[in-house]
Amino acid sequence: MNYLMLGLWSLTRWKRHSLLVLITFGLFSGSACQLCKKKPIWVPPSPAPEAYRSCELTDVSQVFFSNAGSPVSANPSSELFHCMEESYQVACNSKSPPQAVDTYYASLVRSWIFICQYRNYIHLDNQNYRAWDIYHSSLAEIISNGQKSGRLNLQKGLLVQTPIGMEWVPIRFNDFVWPADSFNELIPVGFYYDKNLRHQYTECGLGCPVVAVRKNRCHSSLANTYFLKQTPFAATAILFPNIQPWLDTTQKIQSGESNEIGLVLYDPLKVLSVRYGTTSYRLAADITAPLGILGQQTNWNPVEEYTRPETDPSLAGLRMLEPYQPGKIPILFVHGLFSDPQTYLEMANQIRAQADLKEKYQIWVYRYPTGGNFFLSAAQLRNQLASLVAECSVQDKDNCLQRMVIIGHSLGGLVAKLQVTTSGTALWNSVARAPLDQVIATPEERHRLAEQFFFEPSPYIKTAVFIATPNEGSPWANRPVGKVASKIVKYSPQQTKRHRALIKRNPGIFSSPMQRRSPTSIDLMNPDNELLHTIQNLPLAPWVQSYGIAGTGGSFCSRMGPSDGVVTIHSATTPAACKTFYVDAIHTDILRHNETINIVSQILRFNVAQAQPASLP
Repeated sequence: MNYLMLGLWSLTRWKRHSLLVLITFGLFSGSACQLCKKKPIWVPPSPAPEAYRSCELTDVSQVFFSNAGSPVSANPSSELFHCMEESYQVACNSKSPPQAVDTYYASLVRSWIFICQYRNYIHLDNQNYRAWDIYHSSLAEIISNGQKSGRLNLQKGLLVQTPIGMEWVPIRFNDFVWPADSFNELIPVGFYYDKNLRHQYTECGLGCPVVAVRKNRCHSSLANTYFLKQTPFAATAILFPNIQPWLDTTQKIQSGESNEIGLVLYDPLKVLSVRYGTTSYRLAADITAPLGILGQQTNWNPVEEYTRPETDPSLAGLRMLEPYQPGKIPILFVHGLFSDPQTYLEMANQIRAQADLKEKYQIWVYRYPTGGNFFLSAAQLRNQLASLVAECSVQDKDNCLQRMVIIGHSLGGLVAKLQVTTSGTALWNSVARAPLDQVIATPEERHRLAEQFFFEPSPYIKTAVFIATPNEGSPWANRPVGKVASKIVKYSPQQTKRHRALIKRNPGIFSSPMQRRSPTSIDLMNPDNELLHTIQNLPLAPWVQSYGIAGTGGSFCSRMGPSDGVVTIHSATTPAACKTFYVDAIHTDILRHNETINIVSQILRFNVAQAQPASLP
């Protein structure tokens, strides 16, 4: 809501009033009303409760064993347990990050000793549960305070104080697609909320789920072009401590080998369990958390991005959520009007949670300024996709790049369609009355016009899914509220000047709408728009299997007929689709609806199997 008010305040009074009217009526694919919902939340993990009973803090070896290895106390488990509790209480009262690292590490070691010695004692289950709580809480605090104090270097290890002096705990990375230098920050997972996420896929077990963050500023590679400024990904941290400094040389406790000692990060998308010594543990995991944290990092101002499409070009473009992985088919998500790729979070979340799809697919997203030049946005996607595929094709051994799936929601469906169609001269003839070579233009202008209005289908897209796509426009765009939406879009003075100069040099050549400005996204939503009709009639590439998904939950808009509240069923249905599915959902919720995601999952499986569309139920 804060973004909304900031954006509104930057507009003139009449524009603020107009935009508020638009939001009231739910234009912009209904996404505006989403702005008034609860903001994303990210809260660090809550620590385990402090100890309720105190005991004198004593060295573990003094409490637990005599020099001869015999128990000092008749009840050594109780003594060790209370020593562990006291150690944790001291850690909770740490005054500085460096002190917290050392005290929480001592607490973690003591809890680990207790677990190693008594994990199989059924009568000590409650104490073991508490030991696990202290272990995991201490680990989360070590990670947080280690980074604050500089004691945790993710490329070197963790520096801690032990009874015999300072010690470097090594760090290892297990089975990630990310290289080691991509681990620039670790964020322990606590409570989080994002309106775009309806499920949280977690697993209880050993380890502290964290979100690892790759930051572009830490890298200078060409790959930065295709990553977010900060790319989060899932990891689980386990600290296998060296317990010997806490024991006498004569004392032995069942634990792992020395080569297992260290802070180890596991990929929970690949690793389900870990072995330490002779014991196998289920790995704790939270594969949804990286998607949940994306809402905390966004710089998106929806009003600003719609009304001033060129405000921050760096936010737009094709992005990967992970490094390219040979053997996995890319899914490309394209968002709709007044939206961004976060609308696909739940769909991406559920795809990753399905083992067979997780193994076969990787996720790419395209973000574009939805108030800007529609054909320019489509051309930029086409060009960036070709560049990225060319870069990845060196590693493509099994032609997975040739079975790409593109999924477009609302206006994004029209952007997606322009990736799988042949333009011929149809689009150009809709905006101009003379061939392009007769237009008086600079080489740069000619090239810009050519890439927008003349193109071939992308050869690597095999399947296209159009969700709630206004193939014949939306009634909203043809009403006064839609006309206001079109008027409040402002291009930069430089672009406006270039466009006017082009029109002035070529009197009588361009159509009236084109003379006013380049076609915007909201212009394309108008059912009477000639360009929209032309797009509808463009032929799909013969190798593309296309599917439509239409929403039927918009009964509150009875004047529109059957619809999702924004796009009618008739408009969302196209004869080019192999099959059209119907989902009882409104326009803003259809992407997060379980039935929609189940349909998409089914289509993805058929794409893998190279099944014929006729076999779909």
